[in-house]
Amino acid sequence: MNQIEEVKKWLDDADAVIVTAGNGFAQMEGLDMLSEEGFEYNYPQISPKYHVHTIADALDKKFDSWDEQWDFWSKLIKQYSLDYEPSPEMQTLVDLLQGKNYFIATSTYGHFFEKAGFDENRIFNVFGDWTRMQCSSGLNHGQVSDVKAVQDYVAGCGQVPKCEDCNSEMELHMPLNEHFFPDGDANTRFRWFLTRNEDQKVVVLELGVDLTSPQLLEPMVKLVEQFGNWKYIAADLSRDELPDSLKNRGLGLNIGSKELLEKMK
Repeated sequence: MNQIEEVKKWLDDADAVIVTAGNGFAQMEGLDMLSEEGFEYNYPQISPKYHVHTIADALDKKFDSWDEQWDFWSKLIKQYSLDYEPSPEMQTLVDLLQGKNYFIATSTYGHFFEKAGFDENRIFNVFGDWTRMQCSSGLNHGQVSDVKAVQDYVAGCGQVPKCEDCNSEMELHMPLNEHFFPDGDANTRFRWFLTRNEDQKVVVLELGVDLTSPQLLEPMVKLVEQFGNWKYIAADLSRDELPDSLKNRGLGLNIGSKELLEKMK
């Protein structure tokens, strides 16, 4: 049996599937936070002014005004999230999880899984979701959708959104600074999912997770090591890179998320 057939068998036999998706998965869906290609062309107002050359650079930079900040954020979110269309590989993942007991933990920011049709109650955006916003005051006043604010800015009639509780400016629900509050409700749902399935046959399917999101890598490996019925499929790692404890319950494919899902069609 080759590795792809083994992956299919493991997924078919699983009682539950946990998908962890990181930067490599975001790149597959068109969002490369570290790429310089096209950035200066797409954002000519801010690239030379703030000496930023990638999306990651610009997100780390505090602009001179909130209006300038929201103008940039809105163009970014419009391009990569509001206009997002799921790739064929994402559709393959949708098909693979159809009818399955699943949960998705992702650090991709872009609202991809929700737009692809996955159940929002089965998604934990570990580092937030930039289609939502939070108060910039440092107080946790919850999160709300920023889609209307984004659409207004793109249409040329935007105003800086304000917090309904304290009238402070709103910012993206992302770890841009020390004010970031993770989604506690989604975190709780994910923890309950893990607890309920401790004794089940669980497959962890890692797609594009790297050292930029260790929260999705090390803890999941530890869980698979702990529970004997759990298995681990790593798209990006080779078998030799898997911990010794997972050699008999892990597959290291070393081919990347896109190629794995292409082969799974």
